Amino acid sequence: MAYELGEVKPSDVVFLEKLKESKNSVVFKVAVCGKTCVMKVDPPDRVIELFICESTAYQRLKAKGLCGRRVPDFYGTITEIQPTLWPSLHMFIDDELAPNAIIIEYIANMEPIGLSNFSEHRLAELSHILEDIHRAKVLHGDPYPRNMMVVPGEQERVLWIDFDSAQTFSEGPGPLSPRQDTWFKEEVEMMEFFVQALAEDYKEGKINRTRPYYYEFV
Repeated sequence: MAYELGEVKPSDVVFLEKLKESKNSVVFKVAVCGKTCVMKVDPPDRVIELFICESTAYQRLKAKGLCGRRVPDFYGTITEIQPTLWPSLHMFIDDELAPNAIIIEYIANMEPIGLSNFSEHRLAELSHILEDIHRAKVLHGDPYPRNMMVVPGEQERVLWIDFDSAQTFSEGPGPLSPRQDTWFKEEVEMMEFFVQALAEDYKEGKINRTRPYYYEFV
């Protein structure tokens, strides 16, 4: 599928399954013009515009060659959706503003990194991917294992997902502000601690040092 979806009509989208619903968004498995994808629908009436955060981050990561490899591929957006024309989006009918959606790659059999799929190689690769994301001037904003995925199998893949808390900064010649630089450093430090702590937890066979990453910041 092309990067730009172009004009998508309701008849172009077949809703296959609702994967997740939260107060922030609804995530569907869909077929768009015959291609299986993920459609993440966000209401616009939030203090922080999640759709803008996520679509902007994916556009930058796509331009840097990370999509489809180290993060899900990004296919485009659908804006100002009229829920009355999309029966599966009935939960948005009473909203004052029309919702928007991103369309990204559907990846089967993803599972968060944890004790059951631990390996030093996978953790190292997740760290390298975060470095690549940062080099693209994108701050993930939610660096917890729920967003660090492993796809086991012959064509194994590790990747980061969920960029609706991301911040994307200018690629201009000027440096980041001291405050922005601190945000990136803090995200790196969080990842470094998690990598070391999960390795120790794996040796002991139970979640201990990484408990806040799995159970407190949810």
